[in-house]
Amino acid sequence: MVINMSQVKKIIVVDDHKIIRDGIKAMLIGNKDFSIVADVASGKELFNVINNLSPDLVILDIGMPDMDGVEITARLTQKHPLIKVLILSANTSEEYIISAIKAGAKGFLSKESSREEFIKALNSVSRDEAYYGESISKIIYNSYISIVGGNKNSENELTEREKEVLKAFSEGLSFKEIADKLSISPRTVESHKTNILQKLELKNIVEMVKYAIKEGIVKL
Repeated sequence: MVINMSQVKKIIVVDDHKIIRDGIKAMLIGNKDFSIVADVASGKELFNVINNLSPDLVILDIGMPDMDGVEITARLTQKHPLIKVLILSANTSEEYIISAIKAGAKGFLSKESSREEFIKALNSVSRDEAYYGESISKIIYNSYISIVGGNKNSENELTEREKEVLKAFSEGLSFKEIADKLSISPRTVESHKTNILQKLELKNIVEMVKYAIKEGIVKL
C-alpha cells in the first residue's frame, strides 16, 4: 500500500532524557500517521532545527536544562502558530498544567499514560483538538480553585445538548469521542463548546471542567 507522505504528521520530540526519546520513538514504530523527524535534548536544539524540518507537532517535557516546556511552548506559539504542542511530563501539578495551556499547549499528558492514550492524544492534537488525558483531568478535578464563583450565568442557561457536551468534556472525552457519543459532528461539538464558554463566561476547557464540578454536573 502506498502511503501519502503529505498526510503523515511530522514530529519533533524534546526531552533531556534519551531513554524517554527512545521510548516515544519505539511507541510509534509502524505507525503510518506520524513520523518522528528529530529528537533533541533542549529548547535550544529544538529552535536550531525547527525551521529546516517544519514539524506539525512538538512533543516536549516541562523540565528542561535551558528553558522549561512552558517557555518553549510560548515561543513556539508566537513564532510557529501552526505547530501543535503536546506536553508529556512526569510533573503534573495544576500550576504547570494551567501554565502550559495558557502558553498555547494543545495537550498535556502524564508520562504514566498508556501507549493507547498517547496515540489518542497525538490524534486529537494533530486535529487541533485539545487533549488533557484522563489522569490530568482527575488532577484538575481534585485541585480545582473556585475561579468561576462570580459567573453571572448559570447552567440553567445552557441547552440540554450543551449540558451533555459540558459533561462529556468534564469526563475527559475528546472532540471525536463526544461527537461519536452524541451522534453529532466534531464541528458541532466545537460550536457547542464555544457557546458554553460564552454563556458561562469561561476561557477554556479546564475552566469548564472546574465549573462542572462546582455546580455538581459531574461527581468526583
